[in-house]
Amino acid sequence: MATTKISKLDRLNILLDNLRKCRNECVRHSEEWLNYNDMIEKVSDMLYEEKHKAGYMAVYPIVDGCSQEALFEGTSEQCQIYVSILKENDPNADIIVLPL
Repeated sequence: MATTKISKLDRLNILLDNLRKCRNECVRHSEEWLNYNDMIEKVSDMLYEEKHKAGYMAVYPIVDGCSQEALFEGTSEQCQIYVSILKENDPNADIIVLPL
């Protein structure tokens, strides 16, 4: 039987997705729903910490001098590839890449 290695980031993403699915099956604002919200918040924090440790960066569009919601998150190399593809499609795109 083959064993597949899965990164901590992947495991946290899977856990977060499953917690959200479970919460969506609960009655809104019930005790169970609120418990899932607490777990989702904790796992989201853990995911952010892990991304920060891994040196993740994010690509943000600039609109009227202000950065908007991130378009992409990944390693520095992944972000540079994303930016080059974005610039191919729109050479005048105003973007910034920042660490998480």
